[in-house]
Amino acid sequence: KLYLFALNTDRASRWWVQTMSSRESVAKNTLILARDAAHRFPEQKALIKKFLESFQEKGSQPDPTFGHLKYKALLRRSANRFIETIHIDLSDVHAFTQGQMEHPDEEISEAAGVPKMKLLQSAESLTEDIESNAMRFMKFFYDACEDAMPERDHEFNVEQAEVGKDMIQQWRRRMVDNQKDGGGDIPSIPARLRNNFDVRFKPRSDYVPLKLRDITAKYVGSLVQLDCLVVRVSQVKPKIEVVTYHCEVCGGEIFQTVEGERFTPPKECPSERCKENKNAGKLNCNLRTCKFAKYQEMRVQEMSEHVPVGGVPRSLHVAITGDLTRSVLPGDAIQLTGVFVPYQLPWFQSKSNGTTQQMFVEAHFIKKHKNGYNEKAQDEAEHTRKIEEAARGGSLYECAARSIAPEIFGHVDVKKALLLALVGSFTKTMKDGMKIRGDVHTLLMGDPGVAKSQLLKQAVNIAPRSVYTTGKGSSGVGLTAAVVRDANTGEVTLEGGALVLADKGVCCIDEFDKMEESDRTAIHEVMEQQTVSIAKAGITTTLNTRTTILAAANPAFGRYNPYKSPVENINLPPSLLSRFDLLFLLLDTVDNDKDRQLALHVCKVHSSFATKAEKEDAGDKLKPDFDPFDSNVMRTYIRRAKSFEPYIDDSLKDEIVDAYVNLRIEEKRSEIDSRKSYTTPRTLLAIMRLSQAHARARFSNRVERQDFEESMRLTKASKESVELSAPSHQNANPLDLIYEIIADLSRRSPNEEGWVEVNQIVSMAGHSALTSEMVAEAIDNWESISVLCQNPEKTMVRFIVPPSEH
Repeated sequence: KLYLFALNTDRASRWWVQTMSSRESVAKNTLILARDAAHRFPEQKALIKKFLESFQEKGSQPDPTFGHLKYKALLRRSANRFIETIHIDLSDVHAFTQGQMEHPDEEISEAAGVPKMKLLQSAESLTEDIESNAMRFMKFFYDACEDAMPERDHEFNVEQAEVGKDMIQQWRRRMVDNQKDGGGDIPSIPARLRNNFDVRFKPRSDYVPLKLRDITAKYVGSLVQLDCLVVRVSQVKPKIEVVTYHCEVCGGEIFQTVEGERFTPPKECPSERCKENKNAGKLNCNLRTCKFAKYQEMRVQEMSEHVPVGGVPRSLHVAITGDLTRSVLPGDAIQLTGVFVPYQLPWFQSKSNGTTQQMFVEAHFIKKHKNGYNEKAQDEAEHTRKIEEAARGGSLYECAARSIAPEIFGHVDVKKALLLALVGSFTKTMKDGMKIRGDVHTLLMGDPGVAKSQLLKQAVNIAPRSVYTTGKGSSGVGLTAAVVRDANTGEVTLEGGALVLADKGVCCIDEFDKMEESDRTAIHEVMEQQTVSIAKAGITTTLNTRTTILAAANPAFGRYNPYKSPVENINLPPSLLSRFDLLFLLLDTVDNDKDRQLALHVCKVHSSFATKAEKEDAGDKLKPDFDPFDSNVMRTYIRRAKSFEPYIDDSLKDEIVDAYVNLRIEEKRSEIDSRKSYTTPRTLLAIMRLSQAHARARFSNRVERQDFEESMRLTKASKESVELSAPSHQNANPLDLIYEIIADLSRRSPNEEGWVEVNQIVSMAGHSALTSEMVAEAIDNWESISVLCQNPEKTMVRFIVPPSEH
């Protein structure tokens, strides 16, 4: 035992030594790399100065003073107060360094006092050093811009300039000049107070955006680019950057630069005059001469396509300053570029938090995605090739529709409707500002087990931007927007709901009938005006909800009751139904041929999960009838289809008008209580939207006759689906149906006398929406006229005369 204890102790000590040595080696390597980077700073500062003075942007409109010198012109515009921020494009920096690699500048080498080879090494790594150490190089570029800043000229923008601040700066210059002449103390005015510009980095055009969950500790202090979704945006507040104090004794002006989130004001005047007099003067803060910046916080969430199945979306806080404030709203899909840094917390919070850090991104550049999602995709060339092959075969629309949930049997028209909903039409903006939506809303209603939820899930997986929710677990606030009060600051912020987060995407709402009526009315404005109006807690605003709504619901009685009218079964208000462009009623009816095909299809799907050896033996039997598009190809197809804006040909106008008028006439002829659908002027807009969506699906900029015919076919198919598969059952006598059920069970009864259990009759009658009371009444009626007889316990019945002889 003593030997084993010593052996284990020796192994543990060796493991500890190896671990500590590996950690020390990593720390040493990091320190060596940091020192090497620091040694390159002098020559890189010279390169930055030369870059600002000499970089030329070919092909751009020349500046009247500096021509194609891009950054000299930007500095001039900043001096004249036309811009607040100087954006340093890293693509320009990369192009400049490549030029220096090919044709080194002797002046830079002489100014930096370094050999030419070392200058080339510094130029080669300049862009990467900026991306990995962005905060340090921001200061380098800021100092270089300050040195190269020209004086304002005759084009000075008086309207944008703050006259009071400008007068204070002139007064400070005079005070400094007087103190120089008198030999007094010269106060060091911070650069943020002297200047009225800021410096930010714009990422390279070939920079690959990261996923939110891919950001790790190695990116701390680096410039990162993310594809994300804005979830919450705070109000814009002034953030102090430089605090100015005046001493009551010496009258001196003291400056304090604020770098972090908090600062501690000085208690005594640190000037030399107060120290010589040994009289600590009291400092008073002068807010008029302080430097403030616009500050806003937001919380972003990773895109839905970046979240793995069953995963929770990651979120991150972002700090926005200057002219980037008020540039985004909840629900916007953006490409964010910024520096990934930790919060600078006070010592008491750092002590309680330990070694963990609260991270955020300091925003430098924000670009909104045009279509609400990232337009670029990996392997796009391969996806485009498959799409073009299907287009050459003339079956692009059919193949794309069949690629939606190919494992689900049937529902061909429903899949085509979902495809057109994913593609959609385009929003039309009139001259007076009125907008006509282009999104196609679809409602699937039917019996349990007809794959409504699975179809919605497939639509969510295919859509480039989507949100899935259920009616029972969603409130009106959760769908639209909520006013949230921050627990730490008490600040009221606006947080977007599911429909806001699905802006320019798809929102799937399952169990739509389980929603409360008050919550369901909250989406009326969303479906037609495609906005959410908020007036809560002092916040009055309107958010965009340009989303396609796909909903699934069950009938009012759980299953479709053939003895009730369609209006009673659907049980949704006309104001809501009219907002859906298509409504499909999916019923679980008994059909021997369809049931057999369904069973064969299900068996075929399950047989595809056989073992490898069994698959080799089966050969081509397990191959599908066609090669469906996968979700990545479908996303590329939808992205390309959405780029078209087809117009309706003049030759189709009369046909569209006649088709709409005929639909209205047919509905007027039907009785009110047996009316199966609602045809309103919105139906006309739905027909036009579907026609344009079908033209988009064909990659066409013109709506042709085949597009109109397909839209009318789907519209009529959705209306016909509301009709019962067996219309005669609606007006059939329940007694006749119960008689047929008893006769069928009696023929199949193993009992020679044909006895049938009453419970079995009630169960079969339930499938036809017949109650147990109706069954009991029918049996008593037929027993009274000697058609049936019951056993003494009244649990079995049989025909007095067999059904075949009756």
